[in-house]
Amino acid sequence: MALAPESRRGPVKLSRTRRAIVYLAGAGLWVTGAAWLVLHYFCVRKTDFGPQPHPLEYWSRAAHGLFGFFSLWVLGLLWAAHIVGGWQSTRRRITGLATAAVLGALIVSGYLLYYVGDDRLLAWTSLIHWAIGLSLPVVFLAHRIRMTARG
Repeated sequence: MALAPESRRGPVKLSRTRRAIVYLAGAGLWVTGAAWLVLHYFCVRKTDFGPQPHPLEYWSRAAHGLFGFFSLWVLGLLWAAHIVGGWQSTRRRITGLATAAVLGALIVSGYLLYYVGDDRLLAWTSLIHWAIGLSLPVVFLAHRIRMTARG
């Protein structure tokens, strides 16, 4: 089946259900990651035995990991339903590529957080992971808003 000429091809839109799944995965990742940051850096408890992590810090990290695995499934859904067709259409390639690059960096750095053995490298990996993660909504919104603005 031949593809329509570029001038006739519209944006590659997701169904309402798939869009809701993508938003759920992204919001869940962002909220649980931001919660971990706040709990880890600003809610340390001072006890007789020294500083102790906030009791919810573990659970926010566990929820973040769960959403991370869910998001890998969602990325597969996006690949099949949106990314391949979007790349072929040549529309919004820059913002789509930026979003994919940020997601790729988060996947790699998230993987490294589990397997890096050196404490200094782990600290840098963590910093890179959460700095990129906090910026993801800006990159995503640039892609989404441009998508809406142009059709």
